[in-house]
Amino acid sequence: TYDMDRIKTVSQLVFDLFSEEEGLAALFGLIRDNLPEALNETLYALSCDVAASDGQLRETELRLLEEIRYEFNIDRLAAAAIERGARARHMTI
Repeated sequence: TYDMDRIKTVSQLVFDLFSEEEGLAALFGLIRDNLPEALNETLYALSCDVAASDGQLRETELRLLEEIRYEFNIDRLAAAAIERGARARHMTI
């Protein structure tokens, strides 16, 4: 299980980084330093799930997903499959 206090700390760090001019680059650096490269596609899948969870994809979310694909070298074909899976999981009637 994941420590709830750690979730609060990490969440605050992310929000603090997003308020800085170079915060996104710093966040990507932290992720790169702490996540094994073999999990980059998992990172992208989780990002897609979060973006799709409310049933809407806004332009800012699409740009962030594009940046994640670029920064973490997600293959275009793999990215398309991951995106389609997220769409299917969050589709409503």
